[in-house]
Amino acid sequence: MQPRIVFVVMSAVSKPDTVDQLARTLDPHVALVHHDFSQAPDFPLTARNVQFVPNPRRTGWAYFGFVDGIFHSLRHALSHLDFDYLQLLSPTCLPIKPMSQFEARVARGPPAHFDCIDLLADGDALMSVGYRAFTPEGSLRHLAARRAASIYFGASTGRRDEAGIWLRTGGGEGPAAHLADLLIKGLSRPWIGRHLFNEGFRPYYGTPWFGARREVIAGIVRLFEQAGVREYFSRLRIAEEFLFPTILMQLVSNKGSMNHVLKKYVGAHTGWFDESDLDLLRSSGGFFARKFPDDPGAVVRMRVLVDLVGAPSDAYAGDSRMPCAIGRK
Repeated sequence: MQPRIVFVVMSAVSKPDTVDQLARTLDPHVALVHHDFSQAPDFPLTARNVQFVPNPRRTGWAYFGFVDGIFHSLRHALSHLDFDYLQLLSPTCLPIKPMSQFEARVARGPPAHFDCIDLLADGDALMSVGYRAFTPEGSLRHLAARRAASIYFGASTGRRDEAGIWLRTGGGEGPAAHLADLLIKGLSRPWIGRHLFNEGFRPYYGTPWFGARREVIAGIVRLFEQAGVREYFSRLRIAEEFLFPTILMQLVSNKGSMNHVLKKYVGAHTGWFDESDLDLLRSSGGFFARKFPDDPGAVVRMRVLVDLVGAPSDAYAGDSRMPCAIGRK
């Protein structure tokens, strides 16, 4: 039996034609669009499988409203839609394999697909981003720990790219780096760092672009609503990179690798795929990729849809024959 899939698309500033094109690639499954109308008020969509999330939250990069918007969308999906599996997408995502292959993947096997790194067990992760997990953004502790991380790595330019993110590596040389190491490891202890992480609630780090079965989605919402969870994570910088992996690791003992391929990060932001990446995408084990240009006519987007997904060359152009009585809610 074909699984019923809901794709939650977190939209804010991308072009409506870009989101429409993505939605059509997901048909016959529901494209549930959480669109921040405060950033782009005029946002008509015509794809027949689109539904808008009512009363959307204000969102933004490194702003906790993005997390609230995701949870608002998850609650809406659980309350109003019949689905077996839910996948989170951005407007700059595209499938890179035929939908039938993704359907086969989620119909069997692990209940959730995501990648993450154990923050307490990985020295690079602990020293690269631990200060963000253990201290509220803007606090004196946060500023001191961020400075300590910079001192620890010094002039090292080493990096690791995995789990949909990247980490600094190298460093740790000299007395100042040793003191920085002691500070951040001290903050990792809950009685010093004054955070909610412990052996029973270990912190993990990774990309928020997860997919999971309905029962796991319900569990994510349930854990987020426990006392103190939203309050704590809402104070962290780019909280979604800790929140979703940490909660998911509480819920599943058997996870699959994430469904996404992400372009290598440039600083704090994901890079953009172009035509030179087609062989990489073709040979990858992913089913979706991020990010592509915010232009439905971009050559790389059409090459992906035609060459990798197997669509006719005109399949995802705007089509007035596919009306959708959907508007701003």
